[in-house]
Amino acid sequence: MTRPVLRFREITGLPQLAWVASATADGDEAIVYHGSSVEHSPEWMVEGVWDEEFRAGAFHTSPHFFGSGIRVQQDRLHFVPSSALVNRLLYCRYQERIVVSNSLALLLAFTGATLNPAHQYRAETYAIRHGVGRYPRSFTITHPEIRSFYQVYDESLVVAAGGLTFESLRRAPHLTSFAHYRALVGEALGRLRANYASPERRLPMTAFATISSGYDSAASAALVAPLGIAMCFTSRRSNSHIPSWLSRRAAIDDGKPIADVLGLRTVYIDRRTARVDGDELYFLAPGCAPTMTVLHPLARQLQQRGAPAVLFTGFQGDEMWDVNRWERAYQEAGLVRGDTTALMLSEIRLKAGFVNIAVPSLFAHAVRDISAISLSDEMAPWRLGSGYERPIPRRILETAGVPRTLFGGRKKAIVERRTYPANRVLRRAFFTYLRAQGRCSGAFVYLHGAVNRCAFPFVRAWDLLRQRLFGIEPPTIPAAYVWKRFDFASMMFAWAAGALSERFAAVLRESGVARHPSPAGRRSDTDPGRAVPWARPTVEGARAMLP
Repeated sequence: MTRPVLRFREITGLPQLAWVASATADGDEAIVYHGSSVEHSPEWMVEGVWDEEFRAGAFHTSPHFFGSGIRVQQDRLHFVPSSALVNRLLYCRYQERIVVSNSLALLLAFTGATLNPAHQYRAETYAIRHGVGRYPRSFTITHPEIRSFYQVYDESLVVAAGGLTFESLRRAPHLTSFAHYRALVGEALGRLRANYASPERRLPMTAFATISSGYDSAASAALVAPLGIAMCFTSRRSNSHIPSWLSRRAAIDDGKPIADVLGLRTVYIDRRTARVDGDELYFLAPGCAPTMTVLHPLARQLQQRGAPAVLFTGFQGDEMWDVNRWERAYQEAGLVRGDTTALMLSEIRLKAGFVNIAVPSLFAHAVRDISAISLSDEMAPWRLGSGYERPIPRRILETAGVPRTLFGGRKKAIVERRTYPANRVLRRAFFTYLRAQGRCSGAFVYLHGAVNRCAFPFVRAWDLLRQRLFGIEPPTIPAAYVWKRFDFASMMFAWAAGALSERFAAVLRESGVARHPSPAGRRSDTDPGRAVPWARPTVEGARAMLP
């Protein structure tokens, strides 16, 4: 039995938590190129946090693992994604090797593949909505030798002599009551803290959190407050179209009053788009779902610290904690994501250096037990009979002393449905790309957005009225109501991922990294003399972008 060998090379200029690994088809050797904040030992590599001892590196068996990593186990290589459905791994077969990365843009850069500008990438972006074990893995790309990329959620990609397999060693206990669930969550969070703050780490991590006036991030902040949170980030406004003078309840999403009760220090996120710099590209490159550019100041502050961090968030709360019948359909289906907004942070978090710990995802494999607890008689005092009903986070918050008037008034969000970049330099580059593709002018993009923004309130009001009167579930919001063939979110994704991959390709090229490592015993790909020539940039307007 041959034990796989991991070799590492840090590449200056890559995002600090990014990595790409090139492994032999039988998994006996892998070379990993990575950013500056990745931790590794002879038997594993990780950019993440899990609820066990850091030194052992057993994140591949941990039920609660956030981030990504590679683990040698006997004669097999485990490529391990997050246990929360907020990040993915991507891989492909390339000239008798398996190439895996936690970054789509970096995998494109390393292989020389490109996205197809004529393809609509909504199926790939929203794949996890089908649920763990049922989602389509294929990810369309263009390359003369690579048929497709593939994405992996939750379970590990295992490379061994027998070929590729998928495996999950994560198990969840049977949860019997709120007290049982709450106690186990507290214990898991304590172990996570011991892991991310471990002195065994080369770079111990500091904890931050997000908080709003809704249920999920507020309850998550209440759960993690005893861990010692350096700072909470919040936004005064939601993305509601309703002005604050008409309905403060709809427009304001300020989590500071809750943070004050919990004893947490708060900083406001500046939502002014004029302050968005060239890093917006990282928010646009993971997919064509609504973006979270509003978190740009958060990412900038964490990156300026110069050290990795953990960010506790409320992602996956919809699927784990809600009790309305639409969300219960997800719960009955098992481990599913209803949206992919968290996925849109998967590139910027690597650059900013934070691991997204989605607190509601703890014990996600026991989602049916959690749903049963929410609907049990013991939780009746925390069910109010409203359309926005989450008894578990309500009980968590009220037990922590937070008055019920401060949270859970109505569903809000801070995501943005963009059809062009907010940053002016990136916007010009995107419009140049569209003209080069023969699609349209920048003026038409503005017109398309204005017409569809005007149509949205009327169509959405009709959908919500039908839900209220007849119980008809609102359909998924389409890419456009008017001129539907212009899916600018998908086009912007193809452009942004391509532009970011060109940046990474330049970094790899300047570091002398070859795409194809030489066999063991011969000159390695760390030798600049064996570097394979890299393709010239193909995305129009990339030169105009900010560095």
